Amino acid sequence: MTRKITLSIRARGVTDSPTVEDLLDQIRDYFALLAEVETAIADDGRTAIEWRITRASKSSPLELEATPFPKDFAVNIDRRAELTIGHTAFGLNALSTGDQRPSYFTDAALLRAEKIFERVTNGLDETAIDYGEGLPKLDITPSVARAGAANTRNVMTPRAKPYKELGSIEGHAQSVDRDGFGRRVLYVRYRLTGETIKCLVSGEAEREVENHQIKDVWRYRRVQVYGMLHYRGIGNLREIDAIRVRFLRDRSELPSVEEILDPDFTGGLRSEDYLARLRDGE
Repeated sequence: MTRKITLSIRARGVTDSPTVEDLLDQIRDYFALLAEVETAIADDGRTAIEWRITRASKSSPLELEATPFPKDFAVNIDRRAELTIGHTAFGLNALSTGDQRPSYFTDAALLRAEKIFERVTNGLDETAIDYGEGLPKLDITPSVARAGAANTRNVMTPRAKPYKELGSIEGHAQSVDRDGFGRRVLYVRYRLTGETIKCLVSGEAEREVENHQIKDVWRYRRVQVYGMLHYRGIGNLREIDAIRVRFLRDRSELPSVEEILDPDFTGGLRSEDYLARLRDGE
């Protein structure tokens, strides 16, 4: 069953009816946030969901129900919608109580979240978001909004000092280019956050990128990038000095469960007998 989202928006003052500007801006920022999270989750960085208002209350406070529909006819978006809604629900709740960056909340998503919180401290009195069973409902009151806005700003401007370390990331190739200094760059959408990371390629990494075809970038091929990782603050990756790039196989090329399973793995022995012999070195 398709999950629906219900938004309840109340203004402050003599009447709890929001102004047209506050109402439309709050709705626009919320669904733009959903689109940012979906884009970060998607391998190709594109949205497949369009949101439609399927119910609107006439009573006060104003209440709207939104339902996800596929942009392309007959495309199943159930799993993508569930992931998008779930990460958005838990992400906004996390920002209302702490200043750790939620999964798939890019800087663009954080800007939208900040506006949603701040509007409840200036014009609106409450925004309640109900995702249905199994997901946390968020009731943004002025006190929650002040904390959420401050936490979101802290995530975007971390107090920690920049640092660097050797390591690797996995993601999807987005494009190749030269930066303003003429350096060769591979842009990769980082799998953990959805952010597009600038990877400066040289040496072995440069040769590996040169040896691949344009279609590997156009098809958002999975890649692993190794090198010096430069962070703005704790967990906030800025760019990579890449010394090695590995293009990974597409998911369609990976072995299936049936191909991995070996029905005769134990040679006819019961599993407990096989493990006993293995322990005894037999």
